[in-house]
Amino acid sequence: MNKRVEQITSAIVSSLRNVLREQDVTFEEYRTAVMYMGKVAEAKELPLLIDVFLNITMCEISDAHFKGSRSDLEGPYFRSDSPFVTDEIKTMNEYNGRPTLMKGKVTDLDGKPLANTLINIWQSTPDGKYSGFHDDIPVDFYRGKVKTDDYGYYAVRCTAPVPYEIKNDGPTGALLEMIGRHTWRPAHIHYKAEKEGFRTVTTQAYFEGGDWVGDDCCDGRSDDGERVIPEKYEDGKLLIEVDFVLDAN
Repeated sequence: MNKRVEQITSAIVSSLRNVLREQDVTFEEYRTAVMYMGKVAEAKELPLLIDVFLNITMCEISDAHFKGSRSDLEGPYFRSDSPFVTDEIKTMNEYNGRPTLMKGKVTDLDGKPLANTLINIWQSTPDGKYSGFHDDIPVDFYRGKVKTDDYGYYAVRCTAPVPYEIKNDGPTGALLEMIGRHTWRPAHIHYKAEKEGFRTVTTQAYFEGGDWVGDDCCDGRSDDGERVIPEKYEDGKLLIEVDFVLDAN
């Protein structure tokens, strides 16, 4: 027997049973919920549904054990096989997005630069699609890996993201609508900073004053300011400057 699995499973079941009792749930409501979960599975939306409601809680639990940069939603669309890039992440020409420069620095808790830190960067197309998952978009579009230089700096060009709706024509969207929530995410860029011997930090960058900032359907941290980027420009490009402070494992 796996004691850890037994412990967590027992706690989940006990909590759910308490909710059923406290809310005086009827058999009709119970069966409706069971059928709903079947629809979620059929629609292949289980990762989406769970991340919408629980991903940010896992970030909070993880952050309580470490110092340095705080984490944010990873979401279901990370790919470890994205290509290394040295200058520019590929985008689709038909969208004609705003030219953007993404750069920053990675240090340890004492401010020492961390060279050769691997940073995964990914974002959606302007219509909310992710390469490697949707519409056969090749995995080398809108995502890539960069490494910091000897001084801990990284820089890469791309285009600016825009807000989009998560999948809203399936059971996840139906549930959000039923409980009075929308399905919009603010414009954001995903990051995952990895360095051997240090805690991996997965986070997102948002845009000050952008639509849905502070009102993310996935409860991302677009309301706490740490990763909300003011509008700045460098050499005619939108500047997205994101630094990381990594805590040793």
